[in-house]
Amino acid sequence: MEITSAITVPGGQETRRMLTRVHQDALRILEEVGGRCTSLEVQNLLVDTGLAAYDDTTGHLHVLAPLVEQALATTPGRDAYWIPPNSFGVGGTAPFIHDDRSGELLAPTLTDVARIAQIVDQAQPVNFMARGVLVPGHEVDVMDTMIAHCRKPIYAGATTEAGIQRAKEIHESRGNITVQFSIINSPLNIMEGQIAPFLSCVRQGIPVYVSTMPMAGLSAPYSMSGLLTLTHAEALFGTTLAQVVNPGGTVVHAGLPAVAKIQKNYAVDLGLVAHNVANLLQDKICESLNMPSVHSACGTNEERPNKRAEADAAAGYAILKKYGFHQMRHAFGFLKELVSFSMAKLERHIELCQGTSADQAPEYDLEPYDNAGVDVIARNGSSPN
Repeated sequence: MEITSAITVPGGQETRRMLTRVHQDALRILEEVGGRCTSLEVQNLLVDTGLAAYDDTTGHLHVLAPLVEQALATTPGRDAYWIPPNSFGVGGTAPFIHDDRSGELLAPTLTDVARIAQIVDQAQPVNFMARGVLVPGHEVDVMDTMIAHCRKPIYAGATTEAGIQRAKEIHESRGNITVQFSIINSPLNIMEGQIAPFLSCVRQGIPVYVSTMPMAGLSAPYSMSGLLTLTHAEALFGTTLAQVVNPGGTVVHAGLPAVAKIQKNYAVDLGLVAHNVANLLQDKICESLNMPSVHSACGTNEERPNKRAEADAAAGYAILKKYGFHQMRHAFGFLKELVSFSMAKLERHIELCQGTSADQAPEYDLEPYDNAGVDVIARNGSSPN
């Protein structure tokens, strides 16, 4: 793969060369480092292809580049996916609702899901939604609430048998549904508890996305190229597994590179311009591979809606409008570290997105490719910090 001049990126040709190397590095990481995998089913599925090997001395499953390339060849492209380019959306799952009058954090309810769905349905700049908030034990009810109030594409959580069955019914009747999975805990740890529902969805032909969130400074190198390499490698692992199980099934690359900000005690900061740029660059790698992808941008590190949160979001909207992208989640209602969701922020930031133009994009000096990134990933393997 090579990033061509047809793909617009900040920094021009130098950035394209860096992103080409990132993809090559990700393939190398899957081959030489692999992922820690205790699932015998996953081990057998990949090893039986003849293009993967399990090392029982390290517990790591190594995936050869030709297998990844085969998977990329059978993954349906962006033009086959139902969400168009340049789509902002409500994605993510906050455990709390931010009460915009008192500032308290409250337990979300299905009423909150319905309200988010109603707003998204009527909002021109918003092209898709996930549930937005967590309502534990109500997978089916959450999906039914979303489709009852929103005609746009949805992302849903489905790990129970009932949830997976309902997702399949919606896929076969209404369509425009993708089930979200995080099967890898960064760095490079395959989570056995998520494998069974993931494989169940894939085998039944339900569209899935593969989410991963390495954090520079904690679970990923503190460099742009190193962060992107790990994010991309983890998402490619999930994509490859899905295509081995069901070649031609819809898989969305949902790599979310994030930054643990040193000045804030290594808390993840989704309001950084660097966060927006990292996710934009991850999208550009996916564009070059013709992969449908959804990433994260336009967030904030603020605990409540305010002018700083608006400035954070506007910087993201402008950068993305300037360079183009496929899908970005977390773009509206979320507050600091995705812990809470504000209805007031959702509505205000929809207006803000409409009013922000590409010429407002901040300047950003992109750091060059870092040769140490791959070495750091290889040295740490599946160990964080």
